[in-house]
Amino acid sequence: MKHRITLIAILVLAAGFSIPSYSQHGPDEPAARGSGILGFGFGPAIPYYGGNGFGPAFIVHYDHCIWQAGPGTISLGGQIGTSFFWYNFSHKEAQYKYTWTNLGFVFRGAYHYGWKVPGLDTYAGFGGGTLFSMYNDGGYDTGKNPSHVTYLPTAFVGGSYFFNHAVGVNAEFGYNFAYVAIGLNFRITK
Repeated sequence: MKHRITLIAILVLAAGFSIPSYSQHGPDEPAARGSGILGFGFGPAIPYYGGNGFGPAFIVHYDHCIWQAGPGTISLGGQIGTSFFWYNFSHKEAQYKYTWTNLGFVFRGAYHYGWKVPGLDTYAGFGGGTLFSMYNDGGYDTGKNPSHVTYLPTAFVGGSYFFNHAVGVNAEFGYNFAYVAIGLNFRITK
């Protein structure tokens, strides 16, 4: 598995450096009207419904910049996120393993502004959707409800820096599956 991740990272970096940089094409904003940005992020998950300890979160999002709004643009899009938590528990010489699995589907909107820096995209937004939370107590407390379906509000701020017209790095903060997520963004239109 580690070899696959390393190979994928090398291929993405090679593809990113093989595409002409922003300096060769002028100060084009990554989040210009008509642009679409596909992002992948990873970070420490938010513990919905009692998840304890550390849990990883994975987020895939797409933002399509639709409207020009002053010096920036407004995007609409969506995201899928998932997180996992586990906790080992001992009770009366027995071992139990609690697990929580969360899966969410969210519609989101954001305001993007580049500060007139080629390749920079900063943004803030909010969204809402559905969260499915599955719980397994390993047989300890059978009275617990094994799953929940609820409304999931999100709020986030983030920034991306695109090395060229197609590939960039991203960091996002907020209440959005993960408190902090880092990853890659790909500009797929315009």
